[in-house]
Amino acid sequence: MRRELLAARLRTVADTWFVFVVALLVATSLLGGFLAYSAYAEGPETDTEERTVEAWSTTAGFDHGGEVQRENAVFEVGEELSNEPVYFTRAAPELDGEFEHRYDGGEGAVDVEITAERVVRSVGDDVEHWATSEPLDAVEREGVEPGEPVAVEFTVDVPALENETERVEASLGQTPGTVETVVVVHVTLEGTIDGEPVTHGDRYELAIDPDGDAYTVEAPIAERHVEERTEEVEAAATASVFGPAPGAALAVVSVAALSALVHSRSRGNLAPAEAELERLRLDRERDAFDDWISTGAVPADVDDRTRVEIDSLEDLVDVAIDHDRRVIESQDGCYYVVEEGLLYVHERERAVGGGPVEPGGSPDDGDEPTGSETVTDDGDGPTGGETVSDDGER
Repeated sequence: MRRELLAARLRTVADTWFVFVVALLVATSLLGGFLAYSAYAEGPETDTEERTVEAWSTTAGFDHGGEVQRENAVFEVGEELSNEPVYFTRAAPELDGEFEHRYDGGEGAVDVEITAERVVRSVGDDVEHWATSEPLDAVEREGVEPGEPVAVEFTVDVPALENETERVEASLGQTPGTVETVVVVHVTLEGTIDGEPVTHGDRYELAIDPDGDAYTVEAPIAERHVEERTEEVEAAATASVFGPAPGAALAVVSVAALSALVHSRSRGNLAPAEAELERLRLDRERDAFDDWISTGAVPADVDDRTRVEIDSLEDLVDVAIDHDRRVIESQDGCYYVVEEGLLYVHERERAVGGGPVEPGGSPDDGDEPTGSETVTDDGDGPTGGETVSDDGER
């Protein structure tokens, strides 16, 4: 009943404010269509974020070896030794080496300069006490492309190196630190890589450690240096799980509601009739006094009593309370209170436009009732019981 009453009120409001409601539905349908189209046309939003990427890199390293120059019990004269951790000074007194360098990246062309020198130095606690050097080789190349190698070659006479070390120490006397012998390679790059200007320098070392009749060599084979840059990249934002669906749903619902509203208005049944509103009001009133009403029928012989017409159900309930009676609701929708010599009646159908109703009958049926029902009442109000007889006595 409450839902019916609410629906009737909404229909009344829609009819009263018909033009405004139509305009509102048109606006919401257009809004829904716009939202759906925007979500479909624009697609997922994108965000930008900073990311560190590799701009370009260099790879460089040494190859070393020696030719067996003197007869011995192990190696053949003329045999080439390559990348050995230890070389024997008497068999292979000269160390041959090659340093190779290349860069990788986007399109570019750079000028490469590589110089190699032999250095003897005394170092202790990260302090260089003395050093001597001798140039070994140098190369300059212009317009070097990515992946193109540039190399220098060198040869170190190890016995001569030992003699020089001894000569320097003898000339200086006892010196602090540790004497080291290294081949130092300097690499300079200058040019453009991937559209960006580049000026870069690196230093590489090959260490030679003479120890009596042998010497060890330690050097990087393929040392890689990476140059990085920060760039902004597009990252897809979290996409809506609904997409254009909400806007489309709003448009469809608005158009459907608009069509139903206009159709109902054109047929004249948008606003509820007065009789329908009155029926709903009476249903609500009936529910409000349910505790004082019992469903049943009154005997036909009470019709000869004085009949008192009551205008409203509320007034009839007041009468029942005053006389300690219950209100009897018959199947025809009439309400009765039976009292000595009196019959109080409220005809619901008359309230909503029907004709008069005889006790136990219906608005359109004047036949005698087919029987009577006993309604119990203990005289204490809504929960009690009462026997209503044809004389109205308890």
